[in-house]
Amino acid sequence: MAWLLGDPAAMRVIAFLAHALFPAVVFAIGTTLTFQEVARQLGRGGLLLRTLVVACVLVPLATAAVVKFLHVPLLLGGVMLIASVAPGDPFDLVEAKGKKGNLALASALFPVLVLVMPFTVPVWLGIFSRWFPLHLAVSPLPLFLEIAPYTLLPLALGLACREWLPSGAAVLARVAGTFARVAMVVLLAAFLWPALTTLARFDAPSFAAIFLAVTFSLWAGYRAGGPDRGDGISLGVTSALGNLAAIVLVTHACYPGVHVWNTALAYVVVRWVVFKLCYLFLRYRMARRPTPSRTPGS
Repeated sequence: MAWLLGDPAAMRVIAFLAHALFPAVVFAIGTTLTFQEVARQLGRGGLLLRTLVVACVLVPLATAAVVKFLHVPLLLGGVMLIASVAPGDPFDLVEAKGKKGNLALASALFPVLVLVMPFTVPVWLGIFSRWFPLHLAVSPLPLFLEIAPYTLLPLALGLACREWLPSGAAVLARVAGTFARVAMVVLLAAFLWPALTTLARFDAPSFAAIFLAVTFSLWAGYRAGGPDRGDGISLGVTSALGNLAAIVLVTHACYPGVHVWNTALAYVVVRWVVFKLCYLFLRYRMARRPTPSRTPGS
């Protein structure tokens, strides 16, 4: 794929697909929900507060501890640190839907975290720059302007279509979903090999660090969801998924000459494997639970 990534015309197509993929995914999922369903989830103040504590405090602290004590290489460590403080990734919705989570809750938390991100990310980057030999900083407004068009706007449009154009919402959702699948296949074909090549250079502490940080994030979010399994899954994936656009933006702003894309994608590949393993473990635990006995006549 080196010839493809070196061709200017092909790179323009790839750049378009990369920028359009997230909005298409978010819009398609937004058309399956209503404003009332999302508003009902936002009214669960205790759950919202627990999410903010886990995603914006516990996950960054745990990730920093893992990166520090396992001596993770700085480039990967920087990617992990930025990801830990930038929740609100469009694939929160994909993972919540695919893993039978509470999709309405994930969709309600998603814009909240995108709105909070410009305030929390600069603070955490300043703290990390004191703890590590890194110089991380970003201004709130550019961060918001980079993320919002690919997240908040398509979600609002999807909800609006469902609310005021229900007959066309299903058609538009199919079109957006088909486009997203095609874009994903093309992007995987273009970037999977470079990501796997970078992945092959990761050492054992790097794999261990990703596994520990992601597993803790999933577990903490799942526990914050309370007794409802769907809530727990949605909070788990929300807490563990860092916004890829934020990772690239912050890295390029702080280190313009550093190419972070392959490392970020390699990290995403390992994170996906950890997600899959944790979900399979959860299903195994659920299958092992005894079924409540039914009394005669019940």
